[in-house]
Parts: sequence; structure tokens; C-alpha cells
Amino acid sequence: MLSFIRIALRRPQTILGLALVLLMTDALLALFNATTGSTGPSHLQLERLPATETLLEAAQDNGNWIVPAKTYAGNRYTALTQIDKTNVGKLSMAWKTDIADDGQQEAAPIIWNGTLYVSTPHDGVLALDASNGMLRWQAPYSPQYVLLYAVNRGVGLADDKVFIATQDCRVIALDAATGKSLWNVLGCRDTSNSFYSMAAYVYKNQIILGTGGGDNGTLGLVSAFSTKDGKRLWDWQTIPGPGTAGHETWPGDSWRHGGGAVWSGLAIDQHTDTLFVAPGNPGPDMILKGREGENLYTDSLVALDISGPQPRIKWYYKILRNDSHDDDPAMIPVLFEGLVDGHRRALVAIGDKAGNFLILDRANGKVLHRLALSNQAGIDTQPSLDGTKACPNHGGGIEWNGGAYDPDSNSFLVPSTQECAVWKIATDDPQYIPGQPYTGGPLPKRQNGTGLLTSVDVDTGKMRWRHALPYPAEGGVLVTATGLAFTSDVGGNVYAYDAASGRQYWKDFTGSAVVAPISAYRLDGKEYLTVVVGEAGNQQTPNLPVSQGSRVIAYGLGSAPTVANAATGQVALASAPNGTRSESDAPPSKSTGSAPYTRQQVAQGQQVYAKECSVCHGANLQGLSAPALTGQSFGRSHLNAAQLRRIVTQSMPLAAPGSLPAADYAAVMAFLLSYDCVPPAGGTLQPFPTTDLPSLQQVNLGGVSCAPKPSP
Repeated sequence: MLSFIRIALRRPQTILGLALVLLMTDALLALFNATTGSTGPSHLQLERLPATETLLEAAQDNGNWIVPAKTYAGNRYTALTQIDKTNVGKLSMAWKTDIADDGQQEAAPIIWNGTLYVSTPHDGVLALDASNGMLRWQAPYSPQYVLLYAVNRGVGLADDKVFIATQDCRVIALDAATGKSLWNVLGCRDTSNSFYSMAAYVYKNQIILGTGGGDNGTLGLVSAFSTKDGKRLWDWQTIPGPGTAGHETWPGDSWRHGGGAVWSGLAIDQHTDTLFVAPGNPGPDMILKGREGENLYTDSLVALDISGPQPRIKWYYKILRNDSHDDDPAMIPVLFEGLVDGHRRALVAIGDKAGNFLILDRANGKVLHRLALSNQAGIDTQPSLDGTKACPNHGGGIEWNGGAYDPDSNSFLVPSTQECAVWKIATDDPQYIPGQPYTGGPLPKRQNGTGLLTSVDVDTGKMRWRHALPYPAEGGVLVTATGLAFTSDVGGNVYAYDAASGRQYWKDFTGSAVVAPISAYRLDGKEYLTVVVGEAGNQQTPNLPVSQGSRVIAYGLGSAPTVANAATGQVALASAPNGTRSESDAPPSKSTGSAPYTRQQVAQGQQVYAKECSVCHGANLQGLSAPALTGQSFGRSHLNAAQLRRIVTQSMPLAAPGSLPAADYAAVMAFLLSYDCVPPAGGTLQPFPTTDLPSLQQVNLGGVSCAPKPSP
């Protein structure tokens, strides 16, 4: 019966035929619901996904949330009015649904006609009933590799398809009714140092994406793919190659691994077909030697004309020069019309991890206001072998969710983080290794970070008000037509403030870290706010509460009991990698060589790993918010044991790299080598050393896993 409706809706042959379908729909749906027990929207509604014209009119559609930041402009503003200052104190959890793919949840929930779509850290997709959170379908995924952190920031919708870009560089279209894969194509140009973590932005029959990997020596790339079949339509490289304008800003061959990733998101002025992107930090990270200069177009805001077959630069603004503190402009650009000196102007806002916040003229890139919203100290002093203190830390300043503009008060609200660190490099001459971080050393140990919510007067560029938050603030801001500003902190709190005055009206504790943005929608006359929560992952600071796991939460007015849904029917990962046949069917390579370690070290290392490392890398080394340390995805890095030892001793644990005793690091190495099938040299009698051992360079690590041997 439903198949008949699907066919008729897709290919109505006559006006009479379509009319008959419309007349039959209500009766058929009633019969379907009666016979199946369904109480929510049927699969028919799942297929009525937005067309290009609908996406362009997202600002007028207040019932749905169909673009990651509500509209292409990137300003998280909703005209919904049911939740206001008089009743916001009565907000409560309407429903919550556990997520099997636990990890650092960063996705923007997408809602269309009663179905909520959300991506999960390992690139899976969930379709939930937006009225109660019940699972409609899941499309699990298992990326072939994770280079840095397992995160995904959201899906795109169009023409009966759900689109997602993955850690292993795939661009995938799913059937919106079933979650079945329709096509799956390779996106990145270089899979050894690139990945996707940003949401899939669907614009005029294109999926526009930027690559991550700026800390892995990538060349940043923004690409467009056809929504029909995934065909590549165009590329724009953020690092100018030989013969192109801007190449002269890179000394020698430093451009070849120059970074400039576009990993967080993008904004589009749909009236002028102008794409706004903010390429990130240059490579190698934390090191200036060999690349001193402007390093275009890293740490910049770039306006691209995408009306033709290839993007063309309209203007750019260099936000930061000689970046050595990972201070990329993470904030997704926000386009808005605001009053400056009493005149309404087309503007764009941007922020970076150094805490700089800027408002520019959207037509020409002229800076109108620039101010620091986080404490700044030492960021002009290069990190040293002895260590130098600088603020903010690499997770500080303004993060990727940025803020939002409130038209009623002509103010821009921006969360930011206060956190300092000691920046210490291991070398001033890092070597590029495909698949590994291309930096002068590990990013600094995280400290007890706190947050700020600041209101900036768009007219004057001065702070209007600000509030301190107990934990780092990275979840962005959602502004409502009723004058409320919703925000969050990484400690798990969500807040409602008066957007104009800063008065706090409401607060709730979600139980888990919040690093994802808030979306809003209306269903059956009721308004909801929804957010995904989970682990802090690479944003973990020592003062954060322990996370209670990953879930999707929806808030609404009323006192009805919360509908609580377990992760029933979900799996954390797909049973096999989701690449092409030639990629996924190749047998994993085996480790070669041997290394000294004892059974006692393996047993001790297993305990240390469980305590210090498993929260990021997984109990079975499979990778959660950090890369796998065993298996096929690990083997593709082609590391030797000496390189693995440097990574372990210098970069782990993530929140406090290099902080464990030398004996513990040696034990963890013994555990990892045993797990990766490296046989013990000397018959398990010789311990793994606490210092470097030249012979470890001859031990090549493969993709086969072995269970660790128990201690006697």
C-alpha cells in the first residue's frame, strides 16, 4: 500500500492520478497506523524531504530545522514564540534517547516533518521520531580509519536523501525512508592526511564540504559533489600552489603540507552565491621555522564566488599572522544584517581559538569591529623546548559553534573559554609522516577551563554584558524571537538568558558533556529544543563532571514524565568498514619484527591503558573519540614501534600528555605491541625500556590484532 503511494508521489502521470493519491492518503495512513500500531508520522512523510527551493526558504520554515545552523547564513535564530520569558522556567525534558555510538557528540540535529536526523561520532546516522525519540532506523558506519578525533557534525537533506561525509573521506547518500546506502564516493584528494568531520551542506543540488587534517599536514580542500550521484563538481584548495596568487606567501616548499583545513562548517549568502569559509592553522602546527610569513589562506576568512563552474576569490581577510598556538578561526561564519553607526549593513562575524571576535562588511571584508573575548597572553611568543605559558589553550577562545545575532537588541552573543597552558615543543624541525600529526609536539595539557557568555553591541563593537560559566563554553547560542538566548557549557549545563539584558531565566543539567549546538522545531503544535550530549573527548578538562553517556535530548513545556528510550535496535559500529570493495576487502598487513617486553608489563600496561587511555581509544583499542590503536585502520598508518612510542609518550593521555611515569609508558607500549601481534624478543624476559631503543625502528606495525596474553 505504501509502495503504491511512493510510486504515485514520485511519478504522477496525470492530475487526476495525483488527486486520487491525495484523496486516498489520509485513509491509507489511518489504516496503516491501525494495523501496525504506529502513532507517529509514517514512512510516507520520511520521503517528503526538502527540495532545493525549500532549503533556500529555510528561514521561513519555523516548524523544521533543515540546515545545520537553521539557514545558510549560519545564524541560529528561530521565530518560534511558544517558549518565552514568562514560561521558560517550566522547560523540562520531553524525551531522551540513548546513542550506542558513544563518544564526542557534535552533530546539529536536523528535523523535517516529524523526523529528527542526527549523525554520531563514527559517521552513523539515526532517524528518530521527533515527538518521542523512538528509533525509526539506523545506518551504522565503521570508518576505515580515524586520523585524529572521531566526530561528525551533522547530515544534509534533499530530494529523499540523507547525506553524510565521513572520517575516511567518503561522501554518502542514504535513502531517507530506510537508511539504505544509495551511493558512496571518495571525497578527499589525499586520504593519508585528510578526513571529513563537518556537516554535509546541501546547496542548489550540490553537497559542499571542507576537509579536516590541518594538524596532519594536509592541503585544505573545499569541494562540491552532485546530490544526484556524488560526481565531483569543483575543488578549491586553501593553500595556493605554484603559479597561483598567494603562493609567494609560503617560503620554499613549505606549502606542500601547509594545512589550512576547513573542518568546522561554512556559510553561504544565497542572494549573491557567495561562500564564506575560514581555513584553519598552517602546518606544521606550533612551529614557525621554515614557514614565516602570511601563509595564505590559513587563519583567514575567505569569500568565494560560487556562481560559476569554479570558485573565485572575491576577498579575504587575514585574521592571524604567524600562528604558532593552534589558533585557527574555528567559528563557523555568521551572516546577518545589523546596525552599525545607525545604518543597516550586510555583515559577517567570525571568531578564532585565540579568542578574537570580528565583525566585517560582507561585501568587501573591511573590519568594522575586532575585540578579544578571552584572556590573551603569550600567543605572540613561539612555543619552546623549555615551554612557554600562553592563553588561551588549544581548546580555549571561541570554538566552532561560535555565537548568534539577536536582531531585536542588535547584539551578537558569543560563548568562549578561559584556559591557559604551557606550550612545549619536542622539536623545531618536525618531519612529515603520512597519517600522523605534523606538529612540533603534542598539544598542551588541558587545565581547569571556565566559560564566558558575552554580548557584543553590533553598533559600537563594545561589550554590552557578560556572564561567567563554570566550564568551557563551546555549544554556541540559539536566539529566539521571544528574546531568549539558549546556550550550554561542556560540563553538561544548558541555560536560557535574556538576550538583551543577560538575565538568567533557566538552567538544566543534562548529565553529559555538551559540545553540540541546539536546534529548535515545532511538531503537533508543541515547540521543542533539542541537543545531542556525550563525552567531552578532546575537549576534556580536569574539572569536568564524569559523563553519563551519549543521548539525544528534547526539551518542551509541560510537566509530563520524560520519555526515556534505550539504545535498543542500535549498534555502535557497522560490522565491516564502509568503503569501496577494493578498499575494504584487502587483507590487513601483519606486524614484522620483535620488541622486548615482559608478560608482567603487558598486564600492568593493560591496567594503565584502561584507566588513562580507554576513554578515548576504546576498551578494545578500537578508537572512540581518538584513533584506533589496533586493526586495519591502525595498520594503514604504517608506523614503526619507535614512532608509536613517541606518540604514546608525548601525546597520551590526551588531557595530560607526557604526564605518566616512564614505567607506565613502557608498560602501555608492551600492552599495545602484544595486542598488535608483535612477538616479544628474548622470550618475554627482557622488559620494554623506559628510554628510546634504536631497534624499535625495525618493528613495523600492521593491522592484525591479537588478544594480550595474561600474566602468569
